[in-house]
Amino acid sequence: MKWPAAGALVVLAGLTGCGSQYRPVINPIVPTGPAAQPLSYVAVFSQPNLVSATDASATPPCQRDSSGNVVAYTSPGVVTVLDSAGDSVSADATLGNGPLTFALDPTGANAFSENCDGTVSSLVVSGALQSRNVNTSTLLPGSAPINALILSSSSQYFVEQGRNAIAAMGGNPPTLKVEITEIAPSVINLTGVGGAQRIYSISQGNSGTSGGLAWGACGTPSAVTVNGEADGIDIESNSISSRIPLGVCPVYGVTSADDNRAFILNRGSGTITVINAQTDQLDTVNPNNTPYVVQGTINLCSTSTNILPPTAPCNAGPVDADFYTPGHLLVVSNYDNNTVSVIDTSLDVFGNDAATFGKVLATIPVGSRPAGVSVLQDGSRAYVANEGVPCTGNNAAACTTNGSVSVVSLTSFTVLNTIQLGSTIPNPRSIASNYNNPAGNVFVGAQNSAYVGVIRTDTDTVSAQLLVQGNVVDLHTTNQYAAQTATNNNIQSRSVGSGEP
Repeated sequence: MKWPAAGALVVLAGLTGCGSQYRPVINPIVPTGPAAQPLSYVAVFSQPNLVSATDASATPPCQRDSSGNVVAYTSPGVVTVLDSAGDSVSADATLGNGPLTFALDPTGANAFSENCDGTVSSLVVSGALQSRNVNTSTLLPGSAPINALILSSSSQYFVEQGRNAIAAMGGNPPTLKVEITEIAPSVINLTGVGGAQRIYSISQGNSGTSGGLAWGACGTPSAVTVNGEADGIDIESNSISSRIPLGVCPVYGVTSADDNRAFILNRGSGTITVINAQTDQLDTVNPNNTPYVVQGTINLCSTSTNILPPTAPCNAGPVDADFYTPGHLLVVSNYDNNTVSVIDTSLDVFGNDAATFGKVLATIPVGSRPAGVSVLQDGSRAYVANEGVPCTGNNAAACTTNGSVSVVSLTSFTVLNTIQLGSTIPNPRSIASNYNNPAGNVFVGAQNSAYVGVIRTDTDTVSAQLLVQGNVVDLHTTNQYAAQTATNNNIQSRSVGSGEP
């Protein structure tokens, strides 16, 4: 064995160094990247110089000349995107002139507004939204679109009040596939869910020989005696599959997430018509002897069993509703008697009405003229927008501070709190919520105000009032339970007029 020379040993020692020699330390560089995106957004549509409208409006609330013809707004509408915390504006953009309302698709990412200029504006709700990202689709002449049902980002249905028809559209931006004209007169809205076999158009007249009714007549529900009609529309063929009788002056409808039942709110009758969406007929077959739904109708004026639908209006005046699906609850705002109704919607394992289905669990007094309701999706509370006395005509002095929000417990069925909004949001109508455990926010808007009120649900206090461009037309949250799902539960719109406040 040969050993290295002494000189080599010295060189080797120099290379290896000793324990006190400096050694460089390498620290990894962690990229910062963009800030985390909100789990939910709030979309607010507004219009500068918005024409004031009420439930009594006999025409869609668009600017008109002395002959009654629609005149375009001089300024475009605006969409404002708020973050889910409700404390800042993430983006805004201009859109078509005179948005009346809007709806989101089931993902909550795509919004579609119905505009006074006969167009539909479509956009992606995002903090990066710019005006150049807003698309415009023009409907047929005289369409006067007032409401929409968005089944997906590429499948939409629009109510054409001016043509008494439904525009079935596809793609994004939407293009017309077919116009459905065989519906009953005085069509006002649509209801359904994504993935359904059929949807329902809601008309205030009916297709019988004496069922004609002018749109706007239900602005005075007590003066109407004509029953409405729901027309089933098969999604595959866009043809009429059924004609189902409704009560007097239906104004709105909601469909359960599983597409088993549709609930149509009849303001003039004070009732709710229940449709079995699977059999495409009135919900009259009750294997479990359900005593609370008689002739396919829930009577909001009595919690007793086996009560026939009232022959005269019971003055409840249902106008809006929201589900708490895990708890099998439907919460309804009754505009004409200042209450909310909480209704059991339980089904059995076979999809039949449970023994308690349709039972009015409670009728709870709230503020004046409850125009909208949003259920917090932890199932604890419902937030009710009390419009108060509308600011129209000569009563402006009497309505400046009448608006409020009632907080209703869904366990004790009592009002926990009444939140005053003051003169900045005098007559709240639009209300939406987003829950993000352990708390959330509720957003409130009025068509006679340019402010959006933000209510913290952990304290039930107004935490912010954000100014947007023009008066608020409508607002929605892109999802209702940010921590659990990215699904939007509200895919239809709700425009003012002909009985709908």
